[in-house]
Amino acid sequence: MSSGTIATRLGNMLPAKAGTATPKIIFESEDGILLAYGTTVPADGTGSTGYAKGCIFIHVDGASAGDLVFINEGTSSSADFDSTHS
Repeated sequence: MSSGTIATRLGNMLPAKAGTATPKIIFESEDGILLAYGTTVPADGTGSTGYAKGCIFIHVDGASAGDLVFINEGTSSSADFDSTHS
């Protein structure tokens, strides 16, 4: 395989940085941040902007099953992250 193939590039990937209180963006589109992770879930309200509606946030140091994955049910100008755990 040549050094430019997808398989080679994937095989040589470095892991992502560890989660911090400042969220790390995994994927972002023109609609806003769609996938992110960190040790602190973004606060609800106008202070948390840029997260697209439906953004998935992975809380990497969540203590329980209901504290691990959150979805933005607000807007990109006013986030409302709610746990996916029922």
